[in-house]
Amino acid sequence: MYRFRLTIFSLSIVALLFAGCGGLNLFANQTASLGGSTAGGRGSFQVLIINNTPFRAAFVAGSYDQTDMDSQPDFEMFGKDNEEDGIDGNSQSGLTFQCARVFAIGSKRLNAFIQENIDLETLDDDIAEDALIEGVEFYSVAEDGTTTSQGIAPAREFLIGVDYQCGGFLIFRLEFDDVGPNPFRIEYEWIPSEDDR
Repeated sequence: MYRFRLTIFSLSIVALLFAGCGGLNLFANQTASLGGSTAGGRGSFQVLIINNTPFRAAFVAGSYDQTDMDSQPDFEMFGKDNEEDGIDGNSQSGLTFQCARVFAIGSKRLNAFIQENIDLETLDDDIAEDALIEGVEFYSVAEDGTTTSQGIAPAREFLIGVDYQCGGFLIFRLEFDDVGPNPFRIEYEWIPSEDDR
């Protein structure tokens, strides 16, 4: 009888620790489908980034597998110096990414995966310098093209299986933040694919 109680007590403690440490989110993230039509394949998902500020946004966005330190992330970088390199104020950009365990905008881990696993010589140095920062930095652009920082929105990370599923549509809105400690924020909305509805 004592062993039975000890076993039940131990299992209860493990279950509480598992749930308290985000264990259910970890399980959902690590077991979520990565899509694809063949075993081991990967699907894709659509991303729409809407800049609802009057400022140009510089950042990096991408998907990666946080448990595979050697994996190459699928990413896009946006700089501050040219209209073609960034997402101007009151504009939007539609992108497609390969499904992975994490999708991030401006996170330290995404930046580290890019710097460790991508040949940086293949990247545009000016854009990489602007984009590989923590968060999203907003710039006003003068008529002569000079840029001035207006502040940063904190980075965001989203887990497949928890925050979104492969095959759907993620919408990000870059907004002013009138109530928080930062001048800007990133809002998101997930629209599942027709197959998941």
